Amino acid sequence: MTVHSPLGNPALHFELTRLAAATHGVCLASELGAGRLGTKAHSDMITRCRACKIADVCETQLALGVVPEHCPNKQLFEKLAG
Repeated sequence: MTVHSPLGNPALHFELTRLAAATHGVCLASELGAGRLGTKAHSDMITRCRACKIADVCETQLALGVVPEHCPNKQLFEKLAG
């Protein structure tokens, strides 16, 4: 039997994802509006964030303007930033 850990708070991780993207100079709302980011990809980003077990580290580093190296979305943010 596989035991799954619960995902983190959706509102918190939505905000962490938004802040991490903004740290890369990416506005997710603009990316969605322009069609460069689909709704499924956006949802997947938030779910990956929710599955991360060290959100407290992320919160601290984002407050300093740094996206943690372990961020599961970091490569996508870098790609969107161009």
